[in-house]
Amino acid sequence: MQEAREQTVRWLQAACVSILVFGCAPGDDAPPALETPPAAPEPPTPAVDGPGWTGLTDPLEVIEARRLLMLEAERLMKPMDSYSIGQPGDPAALRSAATTLEPMLLALPHLFPPTTNLFDPSLREPPTIALPTIWSRFAAFTTFAESAERAAAAAAVAEDGEPLRQASARLRAACDTCHRAFTKPYTPPVVTDEDRNFDFESAFPEQ
Repeated sequence: MQEAREQTVRWLQAACVSILVFGCAPGDDAPPALETPPAAPEPPTPAVDGPGWTGLTDPLEVIEARRLLMLEAERLMKPMDSYSIGQPGDPAALRSAATTLEPMLLALPHLFPPTTNLFDPSLREPPTIALPTIWSRFAAFTTFAESAERAAAAAAVAEDGEPLRQASARLRAACDTCHRAFTKPYTPPVVTDEDRNFDFESAFPEQ
């Protein structure tokens, strides 16, 4: 009996070893091991003087681009200003103008890279009327632009009549607030004694 039990124990031990060795080995149907994908290569860092860095390569062109954008914005706002003070207007056309103004105002802060900080108070006609305050308070400047953008979005969906008049007035107020803070104030020409005493006869003699 003792010998039979010992033989049984040896048989069970051998079976366990077989299970550990062969039972854990991957069979033909075992799924393949997952491989870690290679890391994506880092994108190359563009050269700061390469294509697209127009704020560095062509700052005056950027200034001209934003000047033209502002002129177009003023053209679009002119009938809205008239409507806001009670003059007649086409509400659908005014809402369309506000719809156009919204993305323009969204893009505006991105047209002020630091290299365009070229205001020179000693010049009668400086390259830009944008004051250096823009770059020393750029977060505030961006906030003002965002406020004007929201005002344009509100005007784009305002109902005819008084709601659209008020929305147009709020848009003008938002724009004027930004202009007062960040652009050179307009100084009207002054007539001097030299102007009054100008000798037109000598400058334009009779033929």
